[in-house]
Amino acid sequence: MEKRESIGGTAVTRSYATDTDGVTLVEWLDQVADADGRTEAVADKGIVASRMSASLFRYLETKGIRTAFLEEISARELSFRAVHRYPFDLVVRNFSAGSFAERTGVPEGKALMRPTAELQNRKEGASHYFLNGYDVLALGLVKEENLRKMTQMAFRINEILIPYFAERRVDLIDVSLSFGKNKEEVVLTGALSPDNMRLWDRDTHERLDADRFRRNLGNVREAYLELYKRLGIGSLKPEELLGE
Repeated sequence: MEKRESIGGTAVTRSYATDTDGVTLVEWLDQVADADGRTEAVADKGIVASRMSASLFRYLETKGIRTAFLEEISARELSFRAVHRYPFDLVVRNFSAGSFAERTGVPEGKALMRPTAELQNRKEGASHYFLNGYDVLALGLVKEENLRKMTQMAFRINEILIPYFAERRVDLIDVSLSFGKNKEEVVLTGALSPDNMRLWDRDTHERLDADRFRRNLGNVREAYLELYKRLGIGSLKPEELLGE
C-alpha cells in the first residue's frame, strides 16, 4: 500500500490517502496536545499510541465490536477503512474527572454510581463543548437510530475495557470514542490510547495519560511507557526508540 497526499489529521496524528480505494492511513506523532492547542514533543509517544490503538481495536473486535481498523503498517502507522466520521465524540465516564468534576463539583477520582455518557464536538482548533442528543439531531449531524447504536456500542466498549485494564492494575476513568458510518453500519474509529483515555494506577491513582501534559505534571513519556509495559503489547525495539 502506497501512502499518498495528506488529507488532514489532528494535533497528534496525520491522515493520508493511499493507492488502495477506500483505505486511509493514520500516522501517530511524537506529540501531545491539549484543548487549547498547546503541544509538546514526547519521544516514542507515537509508537505507544499507535500500537496500543491497534491492540485494543483487535481486542474489541474479538468481543463483537465492529471497527474501521484494518492493520498495522508500521510502528506508528495504522490503516483504516474510509468512513464518514461523525463530527462529535461520545465520552463515557466511570469516575469524576476533568470537566465533569468542574461542572458537577464531584471530587476527582470519585467512582460514579454507574457509567454516564456525553457528546462533545470534535472541531479542530476549537475548545470542546458539550452537545446533547437533541442538539445533534436538530443539527442533522446523525440519524436517531445511529445515535442510539453508537451509544449502545460506547457503553458496551466501556464494559469490555474496564476489566481489561483492571487486570493490569489500571482504572479506566473515562474514554472519548469516535464513530463513523460505513454505508449504513456504525463502526468505531479514531484512536484508543492515553491521548483519549484517562487511565490511573489502581493503587496510587498516578495518572498514566495525557493529563500529565495538560496539567504540567511532568514525566509524560515515562507514564506512556509504563502503561505500554503493563499492557504487554510488546517490547519497543531499540532502533525505534528516539528517547534512549
